[in-house]
Amino acid sequence: FVLGKGYGEPVAMEGALKIKEMCYLHAEGYSGGALKHGPFALIESDENGKKGATPIIMLIFDDEHAHHMRTAAEEVKARGADVIIITDKKSLAEGLDENPLVIPSNGPLTALGAVLPIQLLAFELAMLRGINPDTPRNLAKAVTVD
Repeated sequence: FVLGKGYGEPVAMEGALKIKEMCYLHAEGYSGGALKHGPFALIESDENGKKGATPIIMLIFDDEHAHHMRTAAEEVKARGADVIIITDKKSLAEGLDENPLVIPSNGPLTALGAVLPIQLLAFELAMLRGINPDTPRNLAKAVTVD
């Protein structure tokens, strides 16, 4: 899952799309507030997951949604998820992710700064899986519809 709230929500959805397209892994972009409406049931820990803990990318920015996103991160971590945090303020990841990805703060445009680390993460995942990210299968680079 990739979770964001406010300006981070469309970035989360785009990040999940990139992971699907480049890595052929199922990923879902959600609002941090919609977490309790289904995704909780799919979270697995190291102990009960067939392939380890469920990875969840959290976009936690220093904005009016920071408290809600931090609470959501605490809840998924308590259920055993592997939490990866992208933030513009390292203290927002304290106790949740030892090595958060810290991006520059830029007011309402901060969320756009999170696009690059998610794309790089998707690229690295594709490479680890032996997939050429430059030639995704079943996707056209240009749409030619008459």
